[in-house]
Order: sequence, then C-alpha cells, then structure tokens
Amino acid sequence: MPKPYTQILKSFYLLQLMFCFFTQANAQSLLGKKLSVSFNHEHLGKVLEAIGNQGGFYFSYSGSQLSKDSLVSIASNDETVLNILKHLLGDKYEFEERKNYVIITLALPHLALINADITNDNNTYSVSGIVTDEASGERLMNASVYEKEQLVSALTDEHGYFKLRFRSPNPGSVAITLSKRLYRDTTIRFLQTVLVNVRNDRPLYEDARNKSRSVERTSLGRLFISTRQMIQSMNIPDFFANRPFQISLTPGLSSHGMFSSQVVNKFSLNLIGGYTAGVNGLEIGGLFNINKQDTRYLQAAGIFNLVGGNVRGVQIAGVHNFAIDTVKGLQFAGFINKAEGEVRGMQFSVLNNEAHKLKGLQIGLVNVADTSYGASIGLINIVRNGFYKVSLTANNLMNTNVTLKTGTHAFYSTLLTGANLSTDKKMYAFGLGIGHDFMFSKQFYASTEVNYQLANTSGWHDTWAQAKLLLNLQITKNISLIAGPTYNRYNYDGSWHVGGYKNVTNAPEYSQYSYELGDNGHRIKNFWGWEAGLAFNSVFTKSPDKRMDTSHGWSLGLATSLGIGWDQPYEAVYGGEVFTQRNLGNNLSAVLSVGYNYFSVLNNYVWSKQGYGTNYSIEEVAEPFKIIPVKVGIRSKLTQSFYIGGDLGEAWGKQDDGIYITENGPRRHLASIPQSVKSFVYSPTFGFTLGNGLDASFKFEDYTAFNEIKQFAFRLAYRIPLSQ
Repeated sequence: MPKPYTQILKSFYLLQLMFCFFTQANAQSLLGKKLSVSFNHEHLGKVLEAIGNQGGFYFSYSGSQLSKDSLVSIASNDETVLNILKHLLGDKYEFEERKNYVIITLALPHLALINADITNDNNTYSVSGIVTDEASGERLMNASVYEKEQLVSALTDEHGYFKLRFRSPNPGSVAITLSKRLYRDTTIRFLQTVLVNVRNDRPLYEDARNKSRSVERTSLGRLFISTRQMIQSMNIPDFFANRPFQISLTPGLSSHGMFSSQVVNKFSLNLIGGYTAGVNGLEIGGLFNINKQDTRYLQAAGIFNLVGGNVRGVQIAGVHNFAIDTVKGLQFAGFINKAEGEVRGMQFSVLNNEAHKLKGLQIGLVNVADTSYGASIGLINIVRNGFYKVSLTANNLMNTNVTLKTGTHAFYSTLLTGANLSTDKKMYAFGLGIGHDFMFSKQFYASTEVNYQLANTSGWHDTWAQAKLLLNLQITKNISLIAGPTYNRYNYDGSWHVGGYKNVTNAPEYSQYSYELGDNGHRIKNFWGWEAGLAFNSVFTKSPDKRMDTSHGWSLGLATSLGIGWDQPYEAVYGGEVFTQRNLGNNLSAVLSVGYNYFSVLNNYVWSKQGYGTNYSIEEVAEPFKIIPVKVGIRSKLTQSFYIGGDLGEAWGKQDDGIYITENGPRRHLASIPQSVKSFVYSPTFGFTLGNGLDASFKFEDYTAFNEIKQFAFRLAYRIPLSQ
C-alpha cells in the first residue's frame, strides 16, 4: 500500500480512538462518578448538597418523600455516586439523571404475572393470567392489562384475573403490558413458548404525562366517565396512540373499547357522548365530548365539550364549552364558555364567558377575565386589571340617568338606564353601549362612546342612538366630574303624541277627525345634545385562588315572583314555581322548573272597538293572561354568592278576552273569546345566594309568541338540599 494511503488510514484510526475516548469520557454518567465522602451525624440535606458540589451537579427531590433534616453518617472512599446514595437511602428510592440533575424518587413496587396462559388460533391470541404484587404475592384488583398495537385492554377482577383476546399480525411475538397506579409498568413478551419479563418497558408512543389534564377531577367528568375508565386512565397515565377514527355510543361503548381514553383520533363520532384522549381533526357529539388532552380544528356537541388540554380551532356547544388550558380560536356556546388558561381568539355566548388571560374578544351578557389585553362586550365585564364606574347624570332629554361602565380604558361596555321624572313629560329608556378612553393623564381624560337604547314615551317601541364625547376630571380617588356634547338620532314609533309623555320628535296631537295629521309612525329626529354629572369609579379586586369545585348535590325548591308587564295592557305579574337543581361542579348547576304566571291588566282596556252611531258599539276588552312555563336552565357562580343564569323552555297559556256590547246606555257582556296558545320562552337572570337555602334574583322573561307577554320580575326562592 502506498505510504500516503497508510498515513491516511493511521490518521483515521487515531481519530476513531480519540472519538471513542471522548465519547466514553462524556458518557460517564453523574451516577457513575467516583467520589470520596465522610460525614458523621449530619443533616441529609447538607450531605446531599456537599456530594452535589463535589460532583458538579444538583439533586432534585420532594421534601414530602425525603426528609432533609434527618441525621445520617457515611464514610466512602472512591465509590460511585450511585453506591453512595444506596448506602445513604437504601433500596426504597430510585435515581435518574436529567442534564445536570440527579432526581431522587420513591421506588415503585413491581408487578408480576403468574399462571400465564396463551393460545394462538390462526393469529388470534387469547392471553390470561393473574396479576400480583411481585414482593408480597398479593393478587391485585383493577390492574390494567393491555396490548399496545391492537389497543385492547382489560381490568383484573377481585382475584387479580384477566383475559385478553386479540389478533396479531406477528405470530412469533406478542407483548402485553401490566399497569396499575403506584406500581411500575411491566411488559411481558411471549416469544412462542418463552416468556420474557421487562419491568420498565418504555412506551411505544409519545409520553404525554406532562400534557395530560385531569378531566376526571371535574364534576362533569365524574358524572359521565365510568369508574372503570377512570381506573384505566390512572393506571395508564403516559401511553397514547394515534388512530384515524373512532365511533362511540357512550364513554366506554366505543370502537376502541376501554382504550378510547388513550387514543387520539383524526375523526371522532360520539352518538350520545364519548371520552377520548384527544382529537386532531373533527369531533361531533350528539350530547357531549370529553377529551383527556388537546383538541384541534373542530369540535361540536349538542350540550357540552370538556377538554383537559388546549383547544386549537373552533369549539361549538349548545350549552357549555370548558377548556382546562388554552384556547386559540373560537369558543361558541349557547350559555357558557370557560378557559382556565389563555384565550387568543373569540369567546361568544349568550350568558357568560370566562378566561384567565384574554388576548382577543369576548361577547356575552357577563364576561370575566383575570387579565385582559383584548375587548369584552356585554352587560357586565369583570376584568381584574380593569375598572368599573357608576355615573349619575342628566341630559337634554332625561333628568335622571344611571350608567354602569365595566372593562378597561382601551375598551369598555356600558349599561344604561334613565328616566325623565315629570308629571306631564314622562320618558324612560335603557340600553347598551361601548366606549374608549383617551388618557391625557390619570386625572384628566376623554371618553368616546356609542350607545343604543329602547325608549318609552307611551310604549317600549321607540329607539334612541347616541354618540358621546365626555370629558372626565378626577376630583378625588373615586369621584370624577363628567360633561360633554352628544349627537342623537331618535325614532318615535307612534303617529301622534300621547299626553303626559315627552314629545321628542314634535309629533302632532291626536284628533279623532284629523287622521291626515298622522304619518303612520316612525318619525325620526337628529339633534345635538349634552350630558353632565358625577361618576363613582373603582377597580376590580384580584380574584381569589380558584379551587376545583366538584360539588354534585341535588336540591328541591319553591319560588315566588312579582313582576311588571313589558307593555300595555299588562301591569303586575304574579308567579310561582317548583324547581329542582343539580350542582355540576366548576361553579355550574342545572335547573328544571315548572311555574305559573298571572298577568293582570288595566281595567277596561279595549283591544278594539266598532261603533255604530252614538248609542251602539261592540268592544273587545283585555282580560288577564294565565300561563304555565316549563323550563330548563343553567346557573354560573361568579363569586361565592353572586350568580348569573339563563332558562329556555315551552309555555302553555290561556286567555279569555271579553266581547261587550253597548246599546242605548249600559254596557253588557256578550261573549268570551277563549284562546289556548303555546310559546317558546327564554329568561336571563342574575341573583344572590343569601345562605340558609334562600335565593334572591331578578329576571327578564319573554314569551316569544306574543308581543306584549314579557315581564321584569323579582324572584325569591328557598332550596332544600336532598344530597351533598
């Protein structure tokens, strides 16, 4: 061989030797380092710190498992760290290296398989045996036994016995894994007639232990996940597989069987409800979906979605969406959306949205965020880094206005109500708005607002839109002066001015013989105005530490209500109901109620009148309306005593309007017009739990089949707990 080539080969071999040397030097583990130590009656914590300093690494351990104040003695010369730790701590602990740390944990006991029996019939295997504690020989109940490739599993019975049946494409090798909480996983490999026991077999799939969230700890999870599935989930916390699809009837009755909670699917169909590890595509549930980990792209359910990890994409539910971690996308729910982590996107619900950190948009009646860098639009917005403000003002239309503003200076919502207190120029209004503050300093800033209100100048049919520019001057810590111009657009629904009420649009006075003066309503007036008054402001306090609410008790209750009708001819509304309530945990509860409401009417209120001369006429006179609503609803507690809620249902009503005839003097009853009707009903509510079973709330109730059958009511209830 020529000399140059010989030199090249020698250099190559030399590099190989150097590589092996450095590899071996670098491969020397922390536990393999040799040290010399000597301690006599020293605290364990100081001994471990000294060993770590000498070896150039750190120890990590739990103070509840290892007492660092205990006294130890040891003398060791040129021994490995592993042997030194075994002398110090014995065989009750295990040691693991991660980067520059040695982690000390309690050693888990081992599982063993006895009386194993395996049969093979044309690649269909039947495996049975008894799972025991290897040290004590105790037979173990509720241990999980599973085959990872085919995703079949079983739980051992009270005698520790199990039996698995599955097909395997590999006739020469079968492996089953034994798992139980607080035990080390054990994998048994069957190589024809040879059994091989591997005590610490690593999962074939991603270790998701750090990603998994305990949906089983929520009350919704406890209510719908079977005990067997919970045990399986606790036994196998870190094994997850991926499959293209699954179909479930209910949790556990799935195409993946008991293993459904360990499988991430691209498509998941739950006819009633299902419990899976996660979804990476599309999931549809007739009533509910429960995911142990993450959900991506689209998840839809008739009642609720419960996700133990992150939501990426769109989550839709008829009642409730709950993500224990982060939402990046859209949560859309009929009643409540909740994310215990960050929301980057949008939460939209009729009732309530909650987020720990908001970097997007919330739209609902009540919105809650611990920290907000986005916008919340609703009646009330509780933002922990935001403010709330109550202002008392007057303007050119009404002399008494009360406004609640909640949110942040960057974006806030307003809830407005007002009245013109007068004997001959009455006017009432309420509505919503949004605003933004331009901060010149902490004491002086400008508020720009846009509001929309329903107004009453004889009936709740007028509309009133406003744009405002209000200057704010802070005179004390909690009080400020506000004043500024407004631009108004008022739409009057009537054709003539009604006496006793304010005439905003200069509508003509009513004349029986001058119908040509009317214009069929909708007289519109645009004009400039003003507003001025005082504001009382403060900030929301930091929310207390949240504890997982797992309450699930039943209660039975009675309630009475007193309300006012939405419009003429209805005045006072008297009602009562019987209801049952079930706590669902996470500060939620479900309500089923049956009630009765009596809408009283103005005396001799005439719906219609046909006159025939001066002495003869026929009138249809309004009579009281009686209605029975049956509703289901949900309540969400925002504080220990304050809650909001909403109800939906069906109502059956009856009304007998009277037909009267006036002929040559006195009026007499001629006939009745019986009317039995059915209507959809909805009712938002908010209230306070007073303790001792008492509950006080306010509600708005709308029977949509009628324009006039609506009420604002105060409700007082008493609940009797049936279970805890």
